[in-house]
Amino acid sequence: MLPDTTPRNTNALAHPDAAVNGQHLPSRHLFSALLACSLAMLPGCISMRGIEPQAKPVQASQLDLGNTVMSAAKIEWPTAAWWQDYHDAQLDALVARTISDNPDLKAAQARIGLAQAYADSMHAQTLPTLSGDTTMTREKFTELQFIPSPSAGHTDWNNRAALTLAYDLDLWGRQKGIWAAALDETHVSAAEMQQVRLELVNAVVRSYIRLAFEFQLHGIAEEHVHEVEHRVAIVRRARAAGLATELAVAEAEVPLPVARMKVQQIEARIALIQNQLAALSGQASGGGEKIHRPAMHYDASIGLPDQLPANLIGRRPDILASRWRIEASREYIASAKASFYPNINLLAFAGFQALGFGRLFSNAATIAGVGPAISLPIFDGGRRRANLSAQTASYDIAVEHYNASVLKALENISNQLVLLNANEREMKNAEEAMATAEKAHALSLRHYQAGLTNYEHVLVTHEVVLMQRETMVQLEADKLDAHAGLMLALGGGLNDDKASQAISDATKEGRAGSTP
Repeated sequence: MLPDTTPRNTNALAHPDAAVNGQHLPSRHLFSALLACSLAMLPGCISMRGIEPQAKPVQASQLDLGNTVMSAAKIEWPTAAWWQDYHDAQLDALVARTISDNPDLKAAQARIGLAQAYADSMHAQTLPTLSGDTTMTREKFTELQFIPSPSAGHTDWNNRAALTLAYDLDLWGRQKGIWAAALDETHVSAAEMQQVRLELVNAVVRSYIRLAFEFQLHGIAEEHVHEVEHRVAIVRRARAAGLATELAVAEAEVPLPVARMKVQQIEARIALIQNQLAALSGQASGGGEKIHRPAMHYDASIGLPDQLPANLIGRRPDILASRWRIEASREYIASAKASFYPNINLLAFAGFQALGFGRLFSNAATIAGVGPAISLPIFDGGRRRANLSAQTASYDIAVEHYNASVLKALENISNQLVLLNANEREMKNAEEAMATAEKAHALSLRHYQAGLTNYEHVLVTHEVVLMQRETMVQLEADKLDAHAGLMLALGGGLNDDKASQAISDATKEGRAGSTP
């Protein structure tokens, strides 16, 4: 590196007035001069004309919710721990373990840290940077340039040690826009983590409901096996007494292996659900073997919370994530527009430079400089317009994704409400059928005890009771599952203080400090 032999006005560096073309410009007016220069160059900037977003967010309050939703009874919004309404300690423990140990949820939490780290790096781009560098180069100097004796024509050390300060003034907010967008992406990651949590908890609850249903079916199926065995025993005794044929015995035995096979099928399904619950809660299959028969019950009114559309937008994590994506896209558009304007960087350095080591850190070897670097986009082959078009399209995509999320949420709520209402009507009919079947069975048993009929008729009416009981169990499971689906559709109590703490903790830094 060649030594700096340009004459310097040390007074200009030491005093507030810097010499420019023989004139003195006060340093306090430097920023004003730079700004005026930038504004003067604006007419030469590349045009962004004709690039505007087209999509508009849907107004949920103006949507036609339909009679099913509008006529629903009013209930409270679900709490963060909505699954505790099933009153099952084993379920509570499984959900707690899922929240703490599920790998997918841990990965979603890690993505929040990744997004926050990126936001921090974008914040750093808005701040001045100070760096130090030292170079020591052994080189042979030419005799035909401005190299002083005795170094000219000889080999010597060319040494430099300096501090460099750089600061992008970001007059139009390009870097601040990227930082703001990165903070919004952090909010997106936090909302997505909450959505993963909600879906995992919902999967655990609904699998647990299926497990309870299968255990109940298992009890009914075993009772049916005992009934068939009893019937076979009666026919065999009748055959031994000469009151029945071998054909009657064979016909009575036909349902027995089928009934036993049904029990085995249910046991296999129970084992599969136990394995699924173990995996969801971050355990190996051995953990599933420790899950016992559920003892859950739920008795709640069918209905929807008040002010559904407006509150839903602030409670469903997927809708919140979509809203933050819109905000991030809006900031990216602002940043892309700012790149069309002149960019001004301030650069300054101070240090030492000398040939050889003897006088490197002396007054004679000091170097210093300060000044602006101004860049103006004049022609870039359409790169900035293409970037703005891409960011605008991304905004339109984010808006339409938000619109789809709102419509999907309302569809899910309406669907679950339809299922709950239908289940309530079916349950009334099933209860009537169950009462009739039990009455018929009681009458047949009374007639048998009075000697008016045989025990075969008692077994037939009891089989009808078992069939109706299975229908009741299925309807009860459907009701619990539809309730869990409604909790998922409503956002699972996100705006409850405890539930929203995850998002608050992940995003409390950023905009709270200063507005981008």
